[in-house]
Amino acid sequence: MEKKAKKKMPTDIKIFTVVCIIIAIIIIAAIVYIVKPTDVAIVGDNKITSEKFSYYFSRNVQNIMMQFGYTDANTFLNMTYGTSTMGDVIKQQTLTQAVQIEVLLQEAKKEGFQPDKEKLDELWGDMEKNITESASVYGRSVNDFCKEAFGTSFNKVKQFNYDLYKAQMYMEEKIKAITVDDTELASYYEENKEAFDYSVVSHILIKCEEDAENSEVEAKEKIADDILDRVNAGEDFAALAREFSEDPGSKDSGGTYRVWKNGQFVPEFENWAFSHEVGETGIIRTAHGFHVMKMDEIINTLDAQKDDIKYAYQSQEFQKILDEKLNSEEYKFEIKDGFYEF
Repeated sequence: MEKKAKKKMPTDIKIFTVVCIIIAIIIIAAIVYIVKPTDVAIVGDNKITSEKFSYYFSRNVQNIMMQFGYTDANTFLNMTYGTSTMGDVIKQQTLTQAVQIEVLLQEAKKEGFQPDKEKLDELWGDMEKNITESASVYGRSVNDFCKEAFGTSFNKVKQFNYDLYKAQMYMEEKIKAITVDDTELASYYEENKEAFDYSVVSHILIKCEEDAENSEVEAKEKIADDILDRVNAGEDFAALAREFSEDPGSKDSGGTYRVWKNGQFVPEFENWAFSHEVGETGIIRTAHGFHVMKMDEIINTLDAQKDDIKYAYQSQEFQKILDEKLNSEEYKFEIKDGFYEF
């Protein structure tokens, strides 16, 4: 890749997400981090060091791998993603995240922002406990575990986490301070209804392969029909789900899902969720089998989800402010050799 320096960030930068909920940490043994003494970037008055970048990158890789169930790091990072690899995509996203964190920290410092020390310590306490327990499981010292899992020392992990939490707290304060006009909020909601509106649906899955023999299909459908009869007779749906459903992701919670129009569910399931009224029941067949369905709730008004919509609108407006700062002379941004060597 050709080395070059940039003066401004792209205009399509999105607000980074700092995960303050501590997730289970895994060691990505296939990734070998060699922390070089070079810097990755300069943002205003701050540097993004190779150690800090390594930490952010490893967290992002671990989070995405766990989210989608990948276990082999080398395979995951070398997966094709568009015209690039997954590793290169995450690397670029990590740079965007790191730059925004540095800008937020500098803004917080200029304004004399002081985060809640008790909350900072509480968040780090949770993280420290997680690291300590994970290191014990893998038979590592805490410091060695951090070097394997995050590419840096335990002390640096602590420092970087405090920075993450401080930037997040500052950003939250600035977002919530943005005033919201009700007319603008209503327009924003109408323009983005599909991103907010959802249905709450419960289902009981009776598994059946698509190419199953007719006799098996008939037997499975009969089971679903009998369960539907019991549902319509007034039996508790959640109890029936816990007893009969073969969907491990929902049976213990009564078979309930929130469904958005975003392709997260198979088409038959999503279509049913947006074509029925509250209280209606039925059966659909998908590639997974037969689903006994029940419509629990439809959330499709501004008032029903005003807090979430307001926060999303405020976040969007804050992003515009942040973009202006990122593209200003105040925060000159330069990619250094460490980025290309990473």
